[in-house]
Amino acid sequence: MSSRPERSSAATASPALAVEVRDVEHRYGTGPDAVPAVGPITLDVPAGAFVVLVGASGCGKSTLLRLIAGFERPTAGDVFTGGATPTPGRGAGLVFQQPRLLPWKTVAGNVALALRYAGVPREQRVRRVPELLARVGLHDVAQRRTWQISGGQQQRVAIARALAVDSPLLLLDEPFAALDALTRERLQEDLRQVSVETGRTCVFVTHSVDEAVYLGSRVVVLTSRPGRVALDLDIDLPRTGIEPDELRGLPGYATLRATIGHAVRAAAGTSTLPGGPA
Repeated sequence: MSSRPERSSAATASPALAVEVRDVEHRYGTGPDAVPAVGPITLDVPAGAFVVLVGASGCGKSTLLRLIAGFERPTAGDVFTGGATPTPGRGAGLVFQQPRLLPWKTVAGNVALALRYAGVPREQRVRRVPELLARVGLHDVAQRRTWQISGGQQQRVAIARALAVDSPLLLLDEPFAALDALTRERLQEDLRQVSVETGRTCVFVTHSVDEAVYLGSRVVVLTSRPGRVALDLDIDLPRTGIEPDELRGLPGYATLRATIGHAVRAAAGTSTLPGGPA
C-alpha cells in the first residue's frame, strides 16, 4: 500500500474538468500477492473531450474506466468526475462490450427503464424515449423485443440508454469489439456524431488503433500492467463536415495511426499490435 496521505476532495477537485485522475494506483488483492493493475497515473479530461484509452490486453484500461465510473475506489490517489467523487450508476452514462439489455422488454422499454432509474417523471419519459431512439437511428424498431434486432442495433439501444442518464460524461468499454467490421464502422460514425451533437465528454476503451484515431480528440496509450501513460496525444483532425472515408484518407490520419500504433507496440513490448494490424 502506498504511504501517500489521502487528500481532501474539496481541496483538490476542479469543477472545470470533467474527469480528474490524480496520482492513482490500483491493486487487486493485498500483501505480497497483490496484483498491480494501474498506476501511478495522472490524467485530466476537459469537458467536451473525446479521450480514447488504448493498449494491450491486461494493461488496466477497463480498470481505469471502472475507477472513473466509481465502481471501484483506487488503492491510492484520487478520482473526480465533475468536481466530485464518482457515484456508481449516477455520475456517468455507461456502455459495455455486451449491451446487457432486458430481453423481456421492448427497445423503448429498455430506454424508458433507464430514464426511470435516472428519476425522470413518467410524462417526460414518454417524450424523451422517442427522442433518444431517433438520435441513434432506432425510431422504427421501438416496439420490438431486443432479441428481435441485430447486434449492432442492440448496441445502439445501449448507447441510447447511456444517453438517458442526465450526466455530461459517457464511459464506453470496448462497445463495438464483438461486432462485424461494417457494423462497427457504422456505429463509430454514429457515436462520433452523437458526441459532436451533444457535447458530452467521452472516455472510450479500445484495442484498435484505427478506432482510437477515428473517434478520439485525444488518444492516451497505456503501458503493460500496471498501466501508466506511455503517450498522450491530441488528434488534430476535423470532427465535423467530413465523410469517414475522406477522413481516413487524410495524410495526417495515416501519420497519427502510425505514431500511435508504434507507441502501442512499444508500450506492450511486442512487435505486433494487439487487436489487429496498425
